[in-house]
Amino acid sequence: MSRIDAILLASRTLAILLTVWALTDVSYLPGNVYTFLHYSNVELTSPSATIYYRHSNLISLSFLVTRIIGFSLMARWLYKGGPEIEELLLPGSPDKEAVHN
Repeated sequence: MSRIDAILLASRTLAILLTVWALTDVSYLPGNVYTFLHYSNVELTSPSATIYYRHSNLISLSFLVTRIIGFSLMARWLYKGGPEIEELLLPGSPDKEAVHN
């Protein structure tokens, strides 16, 4: 197996793993949206509790969406490959870099 083949295999494996994580997080999305919508429409006995639950669920939903987008973009970047991925996964020797500088 050549160096390029090993890098391609590793990057695509990581891309598949990140895609699975993104799809796993997508499965949590309906429950988080439902909870957020529930607490955005309900008035609890304490106004501070109402604000707390609204903000808590908004933060949770926001980070879930951010994770889904981040995992998806990272998976796409790893799947496409390229010189940046080669350098990330299997960097060249320091002697080789010193010759180019």
